[in-house]
Amino acid sequence: MNIKYLITQVNNHTVCARYDNTNNNCHYLKVLDSGSIIGNVYIGRVENIVKNINSAFIEIADKQKCYYSIDDNKHPIYLNSKNNDSLNIGDKILVKVTNDPIKTKPATVSSKIEFSGNYIVISNDIKGVSLSKKINSNDKCVETGNELAFRLNTKLSAISQETGYKDIFRFGIIMRSNCVNAAKETIYEEFDALSDEYIDMLRCAIYGTFYTKLHSDRPSYIDDIIHLYGDGDNESEVITDIPEVYDNIIKYIPNINKERLRLYKDALLPLYKLYSVEKEINTALNKKVWLDCGGYLIVEQTEALTVIDVNSGKNIAKSKKQSDKDKSALKTNLEAANELMRQLILRNISGIVIVDFINMENNEYNDELMSSLKKLAKMDYITTTIVDITKLGLVEITRKKAGKSLREIFSYE
Repeated sequence: MNIKYLITQVNNHTVCARYDNTNNNCHYLKVLDSGSIIGNVYIGRVENIVKNINSAFIEIADKQKCYYSIDDNKHPIYLNSKNNDSLNIGDKILVKVTNDPIKTKPATVSSKIEFSGNYIVISNDIKGVSLSKKINSNDKCVETGNELAFRLNTKLSAISQETGYKDIFRFGIIMRSNCVNAAKETIYEEFDALSDEYIDMLRCAIYGTFYTKLHSDRPSYIDDIIHLYGDGDNESEVITDIPEVYDNIIKYIPNINKERLRLYKDALLPLYKLYSVEKEINTALNKKVWLDCGGYLIVEQTEALTVIDVNSGKNIAKSKKQSDKDKSALKTNLEAANELMRQLILRNISGIVIVDFINMENNEYNDELMSSLKKLAKMDYITTTIVDITKLGLVEITRKKAGKSLREIFSYE
């Protein structure tokens, strides 16, 4: 599939939009939050421990507390001397921000520290070398992985002998899908650069003070572009009208095909107007979404969950037969399933989603609808699960949290 990935400016917001060349539909919107701290690594202080929920609150700045799940963090990196492995108030700990604060909810931090490159990811949460799930047992990747494992063990042994620290400097490698078509030397060079950066950060952490920011992730659109080309689609095009973004892409992805990267320059017709990006944002902020068949969706976002109601609208079966009504309802429901999954991605809706589809008495039609939903969920770049259909005919969906929703960023109520 040919894709156009745009990075442009809309109302003082930097927006990433992904368009399918086949029908020119927008399938992905992301507004870069300039105030976001996601990806930042800090020296935090354990301020409080709440035993009944097995969690802690860690300060990454004066009076800026972050939520920390003890259950989900099995490998904390302590920077103070300890006699045990349990978390204690006052501990000096290395953490990475995984979610920004939202309204009354604090930011979330994790002990899982990752540095991402174009071909590999370094993480303290794994041991040795592992392959991305997208990689089939490729001989070239396995051979490269074995060599990487040797380099990793050599580097870890050297740093342990040099510093006297052992556990702090432990990390592993995940080989990304881009490794399949990359030269060994290129992968080894990236490993050396990333591991040196990671080790230098840990050196600074050992002697650093509370609340020190040690690392910031590269712009998130870089990973989007890497994933785009990692899917084997070399016909896709990246277009931006922001010179700084264009320079960043070349900096972080030096081997990108320059023919597929374009700096748009047209003062008379801005990029966001050419592709109607502002219109896509406004549509994604509306409660009502029309379907081609004449039906429509009502999307209601609350702090606790999101409710989506599917309505037949103008698509009403004229026949009084139940079988004809079910066929008409199935057509609307299947189109609604496609559109609501698109809306979840465009709006970046997460958490619990309840969908009230048009009622169908034919069980085979209900099975077809659920099967279609599950296939669509697998295409989402964020983990989305179709849980079940309740006795009331409501479909339950969960979607993993990944930053603020479009509504939260634009502060629409």
